[in-house]
Amino acid sequence: MDRVPNFVVVFMFFLIFAITHAEKEEVKQALVTFMGKLSPQNVQRDANWGWNVTSDPCIDKWRGVGCDNGLQTVKKIALDGYNFTGVLDAGSLCVTTSLAVLSLSDNNISGEIPTQIANCNDLGHLYLGGNHFSGNLPASLSQLRNLKRLDVSNNDLFGELPDLRTISGLLSFLAQNNQLSGEIPKFDFSELMQFNVSYNNLSGPIPDVNGHFGASSFMGNPGLCGEPLPNPCPMPPPAKISRGLSYLVPN
Repeated sequence: MDRVPNFVVVFMFFLIFAITHAEKEEVKQALVTFMGKLSPQNVQRDANWGWNVTSDPCIDKWRGVGCDNGLQTVKKIALDGYNFTGVLDAGSLCVTTSLAVLSLSDNNISGEIPTQIANCNDLGHLYLGGNHFSGNLPASLSQLRNLKRLDVSNNDLFGELPDLRTISGLLSFLAQNNQLSGEIPKFDFSELMQFNVSYNNLSGPIPDVNGHFGASSFMGNPGLCGEPLPNPCPMPPPAKISRGLSYLVPN
């Protein structure tokens, strides 16, 4: 077998390095764009804030960013209580394909939860409670097959709840204190450890929760009925029997 010339080996090394470096640059640029949309007023931060194109999120330890120590990829973004007033740019955020945790609770973020959040394929924990998100909960959330915990409580969300039964490992769903309406879709209540849809505008019968959750998970929805709430659902009206008319057919 012929020996590969040294210059070819060196060239391949630099080519691989350039491709890897370009990918990291793409992620860094996308995260800076994400932060720009999240904090549009460009509030001055301290010297350890990071989130700029001249530094690295993992090596320079951007504020709120957690990384995989071995691969040096972004795994977690936790920026709770920073008074952000912008919007969630999931299109930029999800360029970070390794992201497993996103926590933006207790800010002032507005706008809708974008459908592009489904592009964060590895996302297992999504905490967006205590903001001003409005609009519908996107049906694309059902595509997050790794999702374990979802908190969208204390926002201004409305519309119907999406069907999340395709997320087989969902452990926590918190959506209390919104303006959600319609019926509660069937969840796998046997697997859920936390569930709360209290103080919304939901209506109809409560699905069988198998005794896992009490009235506090459903209170504050005047249109809901059935266990575990004390108000039973009304009996359905009796079915009407239609009597067919017989006609005499002349010979």
